Amino acid sequence: MTETLKAGKNAERSARMRERILCATLDHIFECGFVAASTPAIVKRAGVSRGAMLHHFPTKELLIASAIEKLLEDEIEDLRRVAAAFAEHETTIDDFVDDMWKRFSGRLFMITLDFLSYARTDEKMREALIPVSLNFHKSLNDIWKQFFRYEEKSEEQVQILLNTTLCLMRGMGAQTVIREDAAYFDAIRNNWKLILHSQLDSA
Repeated sequence: MTETLKAGKNAERSARMRERILCATLDHIFECGFVAASTPAIVKRAGVSRGAMLHHFPTKELLIASAIEKLLEDEIEDLRRVAAAFAEHETTIDDFVDDMWKRFSGRLFMITLDFLSYARTDEKMREALIPVSLNFHKSLNDIWKQFFRYEEKSEEQVQILLNTTLCLMRGMGAQTVIREDAAYFDAIRNNWKLILHSQLDSA
């Protein structure tokens, strides 16, 4: 029994350390950008030794892929909450669009933008991120099926509309890097709401 308890405590301690490293990695990249991010800075920020970090993440690609996986898993969990509120009629499709815009104009998107830019020319990083990305989009489609139901619209039609929403937000988010114009982005977002209503309100 003592050995079992000891093993359990060691596993908990290891999980907490892993969590600290991943959170430190994401925070550091958000503040400094992926190119400027350094392993020593992440180790210092996490409050762990380099050996401890290498024990959990022996390669840079694994560290980055695990960090982005955590980021997207947390995002999926929160999106389930938002989608459930919509399904219960506690929020509207307009609220949903506004929520998506907050995600794609803030920390989440800026971190993933850095990752994607780097992975474009780094084969190892791209290979590490592909399964993480595919799992994220599968989870999104499952959320759309579960919470966004319209009797006169097929699941495929709803998925296309909602995934188009994400693509629009992704493009707008990228543009915020070089353009600070809240009125401009508000106008685009509000116009997209009208388009969604024209497609969904009759359903």
